Amino acid sequence: MTNMYDKKKLIILRAALIVIGGVLGGTAMWQYFEYYPDVMRREFAVGVIVVSSAVLAAILGLSAKPFYRLFSSVASTFKGLVKDLGAKGVTAVVAGAVTAGMLGFLFDFLVRDVIEIIAVRVLADIILTFVLAALIGYGFVKWLAADDEDDSAARCESHKRGYLLTASCFFDDRVFTAAHVLINAKVTETAFRALWKYGGGEALERLRIVVESGAAQIIKGESQFSDPTEYTRAETDTASARKLVAVAIAGTPFGMPDAAIALDDFSAPSDAVKDELIKKAAAMTTAEQKPEPSVNADNAVPASPADTDEPSGETIIHK
Repeated sequence: MTNMYDKKKLIILRAALIVIGGVLGGTAMWQYFEYYPDVMRREFAVGVIVVSSAVLAAILGLSAKPFYRLFSSVASTFKGLVKDLGAKGVTAVVAGAVTAGMLGFLFDFLVRDVIEIIAVRVLADIILTFVLAALIGYGFVKWLAADDEDDSAARCESHKRGYLLTASCFFDDRVFTAAHVLINAKVTETAFRALWKYGGGEALERLRIVVESGAAQIIKGESQFSDPTEYTRAETDTASARKLVAVAIAGTPFGMPDAAIALDDFSAPSDAVKDELIKKAAAMTTAEQKPEPSVNADNAVPASPADTDEPSGETIIHK
């Protein structure tokens, strides 16, 4: 089994504990007899002081290993947290020590009239201050670490699985650039319905080209919305649920979804990019040509989905 103790550090710690124990034991008993001289004859008091000093020194000296493990554990914990937090960790430890010192001073002031023996009061002040410094410092460091974990979670959340082209994107040709360069771009059927109600022919044509060219995949979205604001809220929920980054542009009937990136950040599409998407869309349409519509008993052609009041996204992708 590997020795978990550094011999030099253990010897130094044991020596320090013996000295501290001897000083504390002897001083405490000396102060006690100074304040209460009638308790014991002076020649006996000296022996009691020496014995008390030796006993406490022996107890602390024999407890060197437990103290070693305790101090090592605390130091290791603080070292790891401070290393992760950098300057903020050092600030937290210093702030904890200062706060503990202030509370220790307040404690000394409160017990000054209760504990008349100076050595006992000083010992209590020192022990309380060190314990509070460890606890408060650890609390401050863990608090900062929790904030960093929240920040890390937020950063992890920013690593989305793809992008959601919202309806407002299709009011601008830059949507072709976005669809061309973004990986795993999506469009909801809700966006098609929104453009059908509040957009125009050009926006719908851009949507058709983007989807039919395969630059973006159409997905399910919220089926109902009453106004553009409600649509935007629905797209925000869809993007969050599917871990997608929404893409939008201002100045349209639709607002910007939460945490959306602006389409303005993309450049206007080159003719090559636009022609490529148009050709792919045309090729897809040709490959999926529908058969001639059948005629019903009244010699009338059945209505297509595009003729209905509430078209679905499937209308534009011929599926």
